[in-house]
Amino acid sequence: MGRMYTAIMTPTSITVAKTLIRITAPTDAIVVLHEFKVTQELSETSEQLPIKLFRASTSGTGTAVAPQPLEAGDAVFGGTVAGDLTVEPTLSLIIWQEAQNVLNGWHYLPPPESRLIVSPGLHIAIRLETAPAAALTFTAMVVLEEIGG
Repeated sequence: MGRMYTAIMTPTSITVAKTLIRITAPTDAIVVLHEFKVTQELSETSEQLPIKLFRASTSGTGTAVAPQPLEAGDAVFGGTVAGDLTVEPTLSLIIWQEAQNVLNGWHYLPPPESRLIVSPGLHIAIRLETAPAAALTFTAMVVLEEIGG
């Protein structure tokens, strides 16, 4: 087992379709995506929106997110994580797509044999595929495991 981290995009007002969070594996380790969750906290209006999980060939640009180790005193995450991307990463392969009601949020929790592996130096991202009807404040959270490094 590797080092475990959580990375959280703080609550952000979203008005357009965009990548919410992007993970780049370190160049000397792999990253296992254990779980991700996207929620909104303020709206009581029902709306069906799709989320897409994809591999990316570029990293895009967004606000740096500092992954926090689940084990106190563990090493700093060797890759990078960005949230609320202003420059979109280039999509190379869709891994998963699902629409859910924003009142319920999205929760991706695959069994161990289906967890996604991000190869060294590569990117994976979570994107809100359709703009909400009105501004929504979203939080995105991922649980990562770094193996190697």
